[in-house]
Amino acid sequence: MKPVSVAIVGAGSVARTTHMPIWQKMKHVKVVAVCDLNKNLAEKLAKDYNVPRTYGSFEELLENEELPLVIDICTPPSTHAHLGIEAMKNGCHVLLEKPMAMSVEDCERIFKEYQRRKDEVKFCVIHNFLFDPPIIEVRKLAREDEILGMEIHMLHTPEDEMLSNPSHWTHSLPAGRFGENLIHPIYTMRNLFGSLELRDVYVSKRGAYDWVKFDELWATFASNDGKYGLIHVSFNSPRWTADFSLNIYGMKSIIKYDGSNFTLVRQGPLMKGFIYHGKIPKLKVALDCLNFGLQSIKAPFNIFSKILAKRWKCGHEVLFSIFIDSIINNAEVPYTPEEAFEATRVFLETLDTIEKRV
Repeated sequence: MKPVSVAIVGAGSVARTTHMPIWQKMKHVKVVAVCDLNKNLAEKLAKDYNVPRTYGSFEELLENEELPLVIDICTPPSTHAHLGIEAMKNGCHVLLEKPMAMSVEDCERIFKEYQRRKDEVKFCVIHNFLFDPPIIEVRKLAREDEILGMEIHMLHTPEDEMLSNPSHWTHSLPAGRFGENLIHPIYTMRNLFGSLELRDVYVSKRGAYDWVKFDELWATFASNDGKYGLIHVSFNSPRWTADFSLNIYGMKSIIKYDGSNFTLVRQGPLMKGFIYHGKIPKLKVALDCLNFGLQSIKAPFNIFSKILAKRWKCGHEVLFSIFIDSIINNAEVPYTPEEAFEATRVFLETLDTIEKRV
C-alpha cells in the first residue's frame, strides 16, 4: 500500500519533540516535507529526521508537492485559520494543533471551509489529552455512570518552559500562558458533559515572573442538563501533572485520577446496607481503604509495564493513528470538528472574560 504523505508546517518544539517522532514510528506514513518561515529551522528538523524537502513558505509547499497530502499544522494559533483553509481548498487533509484558532470568527471560517469540503478531506483538531490511556479509561468509567459534577486541576511548576521564558510567543496571547493550555481541561470537561457553558472565571498572580500578569486560574462551568464543573490551572505547584488530575462525581461512584502519579481509583458506595445505629463498621472502612490502595497501585503499574514492554502510546500517537486510519479506510476522524468548534468557543469566551477583568 502506498504510504500516506505528510507535510509538517511549523518546525518548532512541538513538531520536533512530539509530531515528528510519532510520524517516524507509524506504518503507512511518510513525512515528505517540512515547512517553516524560518527556513533554517525547517532544514535542521528535516536533516535530523531524513525528510527529503523543505520550504520557507506554505504557498511554495502547495505548489511543489504532489497533492493531496496530510498537512500537519504545528504553528502558533494565530496562523491556523489561513493555513487550515488553504490546505483544505487544495484538497489536503488537515491535522491541526490546538487551539483551533484565537477568535470565534476564525474558527467559523475554518469550520465553514471544512463543511464545504467534508466529502473530500479529513479535518481534526489535536485535542490529544482525550486519547491518553488514563483519560481513555476515565472516559470509559464516566460513561457507565450519570455524572453530577467534576473538578479538573491542571498543575505546572514555575519552571514550565513556556512560562519561564519571557520571550515565548504564548505571552502575547489573550490571557497569556492560559491562552495556550486552558483548552485542554475545557475540551475534556465538555467531552464528558456533552455541552458546556462558562459561568465565571477568576485569575491571580502568585509567582515571581515580572512578565507574567497572572499564573493562577479558577473557572466554573455548567452543562445544559444541570452538571457543574470547576477547572483550576496553576503555575505555582510543587508537582507537575501529566494531563491533569480530576474528580468526577456520579450517581453511582466517584472517579479520581491523579496525573502527578498516574493513580486511577473508582469508589462506589461506602457502606450501602451496612450502616447501623449511625455507625460504620471499622472492618468495612478498612476493606474500603485496602481497595483504594490496590486500585492506586494497579494504574501506575499497568502504565509502566506497558512502557517497559514498549506498548505505551501517548494521546498524540493514538489520535494520529486513528486519523490516518480514517483517511485510508474513509472512516470517522477520532474527534469531530463540531466538538472541537464548541470547545474552542467556550475556551475563547473564557479568555475574553479574563482580559476584560484585568
